[in-house]
Amino acid sequence: MLGVVLALICLIAALVFVSWPEGTLAAILQPTHTPSPTPTAMPTSTSTPPPVPTATHSPSPTPTVGEPQAHQWLERPFNEEEYNEPTRYYPYGSTGGGKYRIHRGADFPGVFGTPIFAAARGCVILAGEDARVIYGERLGFYGQVVVIQLQEQCRGQKVYVLYGHLSQVYVHFLQEVEPGELIGEVGMSGVAIGPHLHLEVRLGRNSYQDTRNPELWLRSLPGKGTLLGRLVDVNGQPIPAHPLTVYRLEGGERRWQDITTYPATDVNADDEWKENFVLGDLPTGDYVVKTYVNGHLYTEEFAVREGETTYIIIEVA
Repeated sequence: MLGVVLALICLIAALVFVSWPEGTLAAILQPTHTPSPTPTAMPTSTSTPPPVPTATHSPSPTPTVGEPQAHQWLERPFNEEEYNEPTRYYPYGSTGGGKYRIHRGADFPGVFGTPIFAAARGCVILAGEDARVIYGERLGFYGQVVVIQLQEQCRGQKVYVLYGHLSQVYVHFLQEVEPGELIGEVGMSGVAIGPHLHLEVRLGRNSYQDTRNPELWLRSLPGKGTLLGRLVDVNGQPIPAHPLTVYRLEGGERRWQDITTYPATDVNADDEWKENFVLGDLPTGDYVVKTYVNGHLYTEEFAVREGETTYIIIEVA
C-alpha cells in the first residue's frame, strides 16, 4: 500500500514540473515583496522663483544719463568766477601723477587773501588751527581751517564741508552761517604749496576717512555740467588708476582733458553713483571718452547739459 502512495506522489510532481512554465514554481516558493510605489512629483508653488542675480554692478538706484544729481546743492566758494573751478592737475582721488598723497578734496587756486564764502546753511564746528586735534593726515595738516556741519542731511547722514589752508578765519565755534556768508580768506597755511583753497565734503562723520568727491556736490557753473562714470572689467569690477581722455566733438574732435580712475584704496565713491572717475565743469555739448585697456581701444560718446550730471559705464571685455 505504501508503495502505491509514493508512486502517486511522484506522478503528480512530474506532471507539475512538465506543465508549468520555467521558473513558475521558483516564483511561487520565493517570498513576495510589494514594490515601493514610484514617487510622483509633489505639487509646487505656482510662484516663479527669483532669477539668479547677475554681476552688473550698476549703482543702486541706477542713474540715467542726464539725471540731475540729488545732492548737487553746494554753492561755489568764491564770488569771482575765475577762481570757482577746481584744478585738473590734482583732482579728488588723484596723486598728481604720482607726486603727492591721494587727494581727498578739490583744490581751488586763488590769490592770497581772496574772500571765501559758505557753501550752504550750517553750524561752524571748527574755526582756527588744527594744531591740537587731527582733522587731516596729521596735526597741522590744514593750518587755519573751518569745518561747517550743514543743516541739510543726505540720506539721513550728516554732511560736513571743510575749508583748509586759510590765511584768515572770520567765523567762530558754533556760529550759524548762511549760504554766501564770508568765512575766511585764501592762504597757504598747513601743508600747502602756493595759495589755494582745499575743499572737502565729508559724509556721516567729520573724518579724513569719510570724504566724497566735492565736484559731485557743487552746483555747476553757468553753461556747464558734470561727467561721472565707471570703467569696469568684464566682471563689473572697477579698474583702478587707469587713464582716460575726453574729446570734445565740436568742429571736429578736439582733445579736452586727461583724467584717471580712482586708485584701488583710500578713496570713497559716492554711495549711489559708485563712480570711479569724474570730470566737472564741462561746457555743454557732445563728447567722446577714449581709453586703451590691454591694447584695445574703448570709446563712449556722451552729451553734457547745463546743470546736469551725465553718467556713463565703459565695460572692458
